[in-house]
Amino acid sequence: MKKRHATGALAGILVAVAVSAPAWPPDAGPRGNPAAQAGDETAAALVDVWIDALGGMETYRKLQSASYTLTTEIWDPESGRLRRTRPRYVTIARLETGEAARIERWEGNDFIQHGFDGVAEWAVMNGETLGPGDKDYDEARYVSGDVFYWIGLPFKLRDPGVFLHHDGTDDEGRHLVRVTFGEGVGDHNDTWFYTFEDGRAMPVSIGYREEGRENVSRTYWEDIREVDGYLFTGRRVHVNADGRIWKVLVTSDFVLNPEVDPAMFKGP
Repeated sequence: MKKRHATGALAGILVAVAVSAPAWPPDAGPRGNPAAQAGDETAAALVDVWIDALGGMETYRKLQSASYTLTTEIWDPESGRLRRTRPRYVTIARLETGEAARIERWEGNDFIQHGFDGVAEWAVMNGETLGPGDKDYDEARYVSGDVFYWIGLPFKLRDPGVFLHHDGTDDEGRHLVRVTFGEGVGDHNDTWFYTFEDGRAMPVSIGYREEGRENVSRTYWEDIREVDGYLFTGRRVHVNADGRIWKVLVTSDFVLNPEVDPAMFKGP
């Protein structure tokens, strides 16, 4: 298997997102030109340039199944020290029933498995079947979509039910793209904010607002990786209002198109 960091011209296109980029939108609301909000074809064009820089949708079509480890690192912003890590072991596949996922992890002495088979969600803890009202069952469908979505960016931004809005430009002439979701597509109450500058395919700033929250969290992406011609982001770094790291999501041990038995995605 070929695994390497992007180099040369590719690295120039896929440079890490700058932490120092001006925040958008501020908590008081977007700075974009409201008159430009009807021009959502501009938002689509900006995303398409990003996709083309990765080889086009043909690159995404290579992904029929995958396995990888997704590790959440929690950092102390004050000391800059790593506090704890939590690996999740992920398998995904495109099945006739839809996009299926299986996620396994340890929480202390508890071994948790949950996922989605394209039709129904399921969850098991220490061999015991979970149901509605249990956190890991209730989150199974969302988490299953999440692990498929993030390994599939930016290609997943062109999925049905993902809406791209062009909110004009900021004071430096950079394009502001807002991403929202329809019912049944991830958490449709979340909103993401991408800032693009001319001459660069990848966004220079990425923020998100979760359901029920007013503030916008900031992220930057780094460590672009390639495995057998498929490109993805190795590290998604979350920073606080002071620009200090508090969480990092690390993708590692990525295997493209392993043989998978569809039965593994079904619950008990």
